[in-house]
Amino acid sequence: MSKYSLIDLPVYVQPELYEINISQVASALMNHGKVESVYRIGSVTAPGISDLDMLVVFKDGASTNHDPLKKLDDKGHYLFVHRLFGVSVSHFQNALGLAQFHNYRLIGGSDTRTEATLTPEDDGLVKVQTALEFMVKMYMVLNFQKEYRIIKVRAFLLEARAMEYDLQYLGITSGPLFDVVNEIIDLRKKWFLSETNSLKIEDLFDRFNKYLTAFLGEVLLKEKFYTPHLSQGKFVKNVKWSNGESLSLAKSGIPFPAFLAGLFHRRYFNMMNKLTGFTIKLPVHNDPPSILEQRFSLLQEMKEYNKKHIPEFMAPGSSLNLG
Repeated sequence: MSKYSLIDLPVYVQPELYEINISQVASALMNHGKVESVYRIGSVTAPGISDLDMLVVFKDGASTNHDPLKKLDDKGHYLFVHRLFGVSVSHFQNALGLAQFHNYRLIGGSDTRTEATLTPEDDGLVKVQTALEFMVKMYMVLNFQKEYRIIKVRAFLLEARAMEYDLQYLGITSGPLFDVVNEIIDLRKKWFLSETNSLKIEDLFDRFNKYLTAFLGEVLLKEKFYTPHLSQGKFVKNVKWSNGESLSLAKSGIPFPAFLAGLFHRRYFNMMNKLTGFTIKLPVHNDPPSILEQRFSLLQEMKEYNKKHIPEFMAPGSSLNLG
């Protein structure tokens, strides 16, 4: 008997549909008149699983409620898992290095990139902080799904692939977590070649969660995880965090029978998010070095700017809400 309910299973999409939708969105943005540059982030390595990411650079001070994703059909919305990233020209240039943009290329407008000027030491601090933030987020997300007995399959395959960068940032080239991440990446490539591949998800999910928890618990004692002068806060509405000697997680809320997950899937997941609370304790350092102080400040500034000027676009930033 299955331990989990699997939802959001990948659906095969022809590679050319990715290019059609990218072109459609890029054209709509460049015709809007307030955009300087459009960049595509990443590549399509597994059609039907891969999503599309774009970064839009707006002219300084430009304001708009325009969102080209709203005009896409169902397949287009499937390819764009989340909103587009958006920044002003000034923020984009200031964020280079601090926001760890990677694997992106110009597909519209003029190239507004400048050279990042971080020292090797500062670059290392930013990469470690970026990696730890993503891993803490994944620890949180995996525990949601473990508790609710529901695995969001496509998101799991996407996020495990993204962790490859974070392991690189931490200099990890071997070990149980490294190995299981590569197993998941290999499964992504072969997903549509066999109808039985979904049967491997539960084991991979459990091992990924186990090895990530062990790795994160160890690395947080070796590397400093910084916050912007905070010792406690909320990552999301139902997850509190506070300083602790080691990584731990506690749950509170109203228990519901696990079999309901198999009946109601997403509705059950959303309901449990409202009724279940989590508290994460982890070692934190609330005296960030200058470069991370600058990063926290800029990410918050971009978030506030977008809310005021370009509310339909996400500000590039941390995987976690540390403000």
